[in-house]
Amino acid sequence: MHREKFTITADRATISEKFASYYGNVKSLLSGGNDLTGRRQACQENPFSSDGETHLTGFKKDTEELHLKPQRVDLCRSSNRTGHHTEEYEVPNLILRRGQQFDVTLEFQRDFVKENDVINLKFVTGSRPTQSHGSVVAASKVDILKDGQWGYEFSAVNGKSVTLRVCSASDAIVGRYELFIDTAHRSDKGTETWRHKHPDDIFVLFNPWQKDDAVFLSSEAERREFVMAETGRLWLGSVDKHFVRPWNFGQFEYVCLIAAISLLDRSELADQARSNPARVTRTICQAMNYTERDGGVVQAGWSGKYDDAEAPHAFTGSPAILEDFLKTRKGVKYGQCWSMAAVATTILRALGIPSRCVTCYRAVHDSDYSGPVNTHWSQELRPKTDVDDAIWNFHVWNEAWFRRPDLPDGYDGWQAIDPTPMECSEGVLTCGPAPVTAVLKGDLFLGFDTKYFFAELHGGRVHWQVDTDGNMEAFMGGRDVGAALSTKSVGTISRQDLTSSYKYEAGTKELEAVREKAAKMCNRKTPTLVKGSKTDVDFRLEGGVERSGDLQVTLHMRNVGTEGRVIDVYMGVLSTFYTGVTAVELKKLITSAVVEAQTDATSVIDLKCSEYIEQKETDSNLTSYVMAKVRETGQRFATVQSHCIDRPHLDIKTEGRAVQGQNFQVVVKISNTLSVPLTGGVLAVDGPGLSRTTGIKLRKPQIEPGEEIRETVTLTARRPGVKEIIAVFYSRQICNVTAVAEVDVVKDEKSL
Repeated sequence: MHREKFTITADRATISEKFASYYGNVKSLLSGGNDLTGRRQACQENPFSSDGETHLTGFKKDTEELHLKPQRVDLCRSSNRTGHHTEEYEVPNLILRRGQQFDVTLEFQRDFVKENDVINLKFVTGSRPTQSHGSVVAASKVDILKDGQWGYEFSAVNGKSVTLRVCSASDAIVGRYELFIDTAHRSDKGTETWRHKHPDDIFVLFNPWQKDDAVFLSSEAERREFVMAETGRLWLGSVDKHFVRPWNFGQFEYVCLIAAISLLDRSELADQARSNPARVTRTICQAMNYTERDGGVVQAGWSGKYDDAEAPHAFTGSPAILEDFLKTRKGVKYGQCWSMAAVATTILRALGIPSRCVTCYRAVHDSDYSGPVNTHWSQELRPKTDVDDAIWNFHVWNEAWFRRPDLPDGYDGWQAIDPTPMECSEGVLTCGPAPVTAVLKGDLFLGFDTKYFFAELHGGRVHWQVDTDGNMEAFMGGRDVGAALSTKSVGTISRQDLTSSYKYEAGTKELEAVREKAAKMCNRKTPTLVKGSKTDVDFRLEGGVERSGDLQVTLHMRNVGTEGRVIDVYMGVLSTFYTGVTAVELKKLITSAVVEAQTDATSVIDLKCSEYIEQKETDSNLTSYVMAKVRETGQRFATVQSHCIDRPHLDIKTEGRAVQGQNFQVVVKISNTLSVPLTGGVLAVDGPGLSRTTGIKLRKPQIEPGEEIRETVTLTARRPGVKEIIAVFYSRQICNVTAVAEVDVVKDEKSL
């Protein structure tokens, strides 16, 4: 039978038109500049819809009445999105979680006849879709529709209207799909077919609610926390004095889902690999960190000088960063490990992968566990920081939850990824996903950068003294590293300690055995420590920063021997970044103490807030370097201790009721608890589904010690529900001053 071809033209506006052009531009710009000639077969963007057998087809007029043509296709967006826990996404399209059933209603130009009419749904994804690659999937009628398998069954047939109950596979490719509806009518004259392309894109995500999905999470409370929660808490500061940084993940905001899909499109991750959460998380991890070769979302910066862009502490959430990235196609300046991990959490949650941020205090960064972290001192007891290895005050990475069928049994669950590694993994700047269980057990042979995470927790410090000829002598070990691993508790804003998930308790046989096993795998070299002829002086350092910002550090020296001792002491306070990199020596004390037998002596260094606050960078802290040496015995003591400055007090309250689509006001109160004025104050207020207000310069240029000021900020809510409002304040002297308040946004009664 001769068949004519013609194009079906949609006669209505589509919701995809609201952002398809924008998304397409983003996609082409992000992937532009990669000449793949000679590497891939030349192919159009989407061969499924090109000329050939997949072209939209119709037939001669004399058989047209036999065709089964969809006149209207209802994707039941509202009910499907509610059932799939995707109703919060601001992207208006149908958003599904894989492996779960959903409804589609078709209205044809004539009555549907089950005996003669056939319907097939084709879901098409990727730039080169083919059935052989799994990126063209046919959902056909099945006798029994099962969760986690492609197919459909009739839910209702009423004349021209047919409702299908459809299901996707629990391992379906995640991304943006096109829907083609193929119909066929069988008669004694032959079979007449028709293809209809639905004009709106469909998004398919991972499904933590589906038991056969690799990301399945059995606890509803954990799903609410690690998938649905739009705000969270990051733990910063130091192991002795940490503070909380609220963050707007905002994974349901318009730009976040578009950015997530764009990053997958920009990568060279094969279509089938997008069904694998291990491959997807590693790809997203790589995409976070900007490099000149590979691009990336965020450009890291730790210099303290951010005049050419936004400082890391100026951001309140991920949506602003992702929006800037999509607009400029460049790495957003600037970010640090904690903000980059937060953005990665946003992307993973937007895609449906349970994820969270994890803070490790006293983290040994940039190490593979082949050797210790070294600190150096001169013969005059001065720190030689230019040759030191760094121990970060804290380091933040991500965990993502999924099964690992690619590994031996026992490694399912939380997987660690690090968006800010400083060394390449298999030629790219990424890290993980490493099973947390493997890190705990020291199973470094598994790969996936497990040894990198193990080193963060077990690296250990060694102090060396360097003579004038450059010869070095190791004399003392340092405090344990990898402490107080922290994340937000499920359902509360309190801290959950994850340390026991990553390392065995100090002093246990398990910890000793694990370190021994890891040392053999990494060929670890540990120097022999040279001790003095006697060690009869006990040293102890105590002190820190007071609420006012003043610092006092005391070195206690107790002579437990039978003879007097003369002890030379160096005490210095340096401004340092949280990465352990020093900036400026703020004050030093060089002294000697005579300590008789069985007596005590102290050496004290004081530093007023007014003496250092203008000398250090806004986001730097204080670190005390202390070394002492007993003249008679050669006994040496050294320690490095970080001090976190207390933040001024910030409070935020809502004024009146918040109605969707209408302005409402919040009042932010700033109380200066430091002993110095705060100048150049800037305020930012943000929250999920709220208008962002950033870069608000305070009306008063200076806040005196003990003074309180108030600022009123106007916001607008785009979505109803209980939302957290996050306020962030920073000045020339201090940053990361935050507050959080809840607001219940109600629907506008007039619009109901």
